[in-house]
Amino acid sequence: MTVLRVVTLAPALLVSFVLTVVMCALLPPALGLVAFLAAGVVLVMLALGQLEVPAIATLTGSRPATAAELQVMTPVLVELGGRGVDVDALFVRRRQGPSTPVAVAIARRAVVVTPGLVDATYLGGETAAEAAAAMAHAVGRRRAIRPRLELAVLAATTPWRLVVETFRGVARAFAWLPFMRLAWTLRGVVGVICVVQSVAEGRAAPGILGGVVIGLTYLVPAASRRIEARSETEADHLVVALGLGSVLAGLLRRHGHPMTLERLQRLETAPVESVQPRPRLHLVHG
Repeated sequence: MTVLRVVTLAPALLVSFVLTVVMCALLPPALGLVAFLAAGVVLVMLALGQLEVPAIATLTGSRPATAAELQVMTPVLVELGGRGVDVDALFVRRRQGPSTPVAVAIARRAVVVTPGLVDATYLGGETAAEAAAAMAHAVGRRRAIRPRLELAVLAATTPWRLVVETFRGVARAFAWLPFMRLAWTLRGVVGVICVVQSVAEGRAAPGILGGVVIGLTYLVPAASRRIEARSETEADHLVVALGLGSVLAGLLRRHGHPMTLERLQRLETAPVESVQPRPRLHLVHG
């Protein structure tokens, strides 16, 4: 997992650093220096565990749960606490899209949920056990990845994520053009030609750099898929150990979530051992 994380984060951190330096260089000298130093100070504070609440809210597009939302989610949090999963801070996203995760665990025992999960819990569309299973799965994903300096890394790679989203938007806009998918599929051939031609002309460095960039378009997504698969498996194991595997399987089936037979069998496996309860709730609310 550590190697996979390095493969995915190294390009993001490098590109983000270069973009930050370029943007600061475009500003007036004094203002650019102040902006660069301010960004460095913020990253150091995040690495030291400061500014956690505003950082989570900013980086995830969320806000601390209100008193009314906490009242709705209290049975869910009690269910989790009784099964040994402590949630100290609950955040609710400001906007929910079609691909927005229902729950995301972040920082120290904080969970970000969608407004849809809160509404479904309040209206009875989902039981407390089902909502607890979804949140426990999010906690399991984070435990599997074991991120270090999570908020600082998220903040540092913000330029990279903005660039990726921009390119995805452009790709969607021009996806209707003929041969676009074929051109993307054949990018490896273009990379090989780039390297060979540059070496033959005595300009190896630009060609190798272009080949490396194209190679990363294969390596980084493959590493991300591997991280996703491993974290999902570990999260499933946690949910099963908590006795919520069949609950999560039923929830996913009801919402039409695609599942392989292996995953369905994994979730419906009886837990081997119970988790000792450690009820403790210290919630941040707005």
